[in-house]
Formats: sequence, C-alpha cells, structure tokens
Amino acid sequence: MKDLFIVKLGLQGLTSAALVEKGRTHIKDCTGNANVTLPANFLADFTQAVDDLEAANIAVFENGGRKDTLARNTAKFALEEFVRELAGYVQAQCNEDALKIASCGFGTRKSPSPVGIVDAPKNLRAGRGKVSGDIDVRWDGVQGRIMYALYICAGDPKVEADWSLLLQTSRNFHTAINLTSDAVYYFRVVAIGTAGPGPVSDSAWSKAA
Repeated sequence: MKDLFIVKLGLQGLTSAALVEKGRTHIKDCTGNANVTLPANFLADFTQAVDDLEAANIAVFENGGRKDTLARNTAKFALEEFVRELAGYVQAQCNEDALKIASCGFGTRKSPSPVGIVDAPKNLRAGRGKVSGDIDVRWDGVQGRIMYALYICAGDPKVEADWSLLLQTSRNFHTAINLTSDAVYYFRVVAIGTAGPGPVSDSAWSKAA
C-alpha cells in the first residue's frame, strides 16, 4: 500500500526573517505548479504579505521602537495565515503525495491510519466583523480532521448551485472579507480527514459589517 503524507507547516520557532524566505520559496514553487490550483490573486496577496513583513523587519532593525515591533508582529501573523491557507489547498489537491506536496515548498509527515469519516463540525456561528464588508465565522473543532472546507452562499441557501468554496484551512475560524456591507451571507463547513470529507455542517448566516 502506498504511503500517504500530510503537509508540515514548518512555522514553529521560525523567525520573522526566516518566514520571509519561506514565503518567497512557497511563491516561487507554486507559481505555474500544475499540482495546485489557487484562487485568483492568492499569490499576489501572498507576495504582498511577504513584502510587508520584510519591510517591517527592516523598520525594527533600523529603529527598534515599540510601534515598529508591534507592526512586525502583526505582519508576521498575517503571513503565517497565508502559509496555513496555502497548506490547506496543497493538502486538499496533492492527494497526500509526498513529491507533489514537496513541489509546493512544504515538508511532509506520514499520514496516520484512517480513523473513518470525521463528524460534521458543530456550533457554526457567523457574525458581523469589525471592518466594513467583514463577517467572522467560527465552529467547534473536529477530532481527526486534517483541514476544513468553508463554503459561502450569497443567494438562496436551499439552492446547491448558489454555494461556493470560500477556502480550505487548518483552523476552525475565518474572517470573510470584501463582502457587500449589510448583505446577508450563509456559511457551512465540512471537516476533511484521512478517510475523506465528512458530512456538511448546519448553515449559519450573518449580515456583513
């Protein structure tokens, strides 16, 4: 039986300078990579996050003030989120193949034995975000999951064609951005384990801020 593999994020203990280099490696490896299809503008936004952290690192080196350090920490967190999001796409699309995962700049670890189909995420909730056009979405974690697939609907939630994949993520929360202020959006989420995707959660809705 062929060994299956899971993406290793490689973020633990990484300095902000090393994170910049890691980010640029992912961008280079994923550009034109047939093993992964990313949303429009994802790599451009990823590149901007890398540039922002690099500029923040320079500001801390040259000035070292509290304000510069806080800005650097914010930029570091933002870039880490891009790496996590990329890892979700890679895990979902590379079929647990170590070579395909490595082609996107990630390390791997062996996938554990399948534990069966994972449960549907529970307690999905959505609420207005802090910024205009944002909605914060959260749900309870699911044991045995590798990642989550979060779906969004701006139309009739009873019509399957009105739903689309918003993102895949290893976290059990997300802020949907750039939505139409005061418009209603519906969300649902699926946990994905080593045995494949589980059942879909109940839906939740909110108006965008």
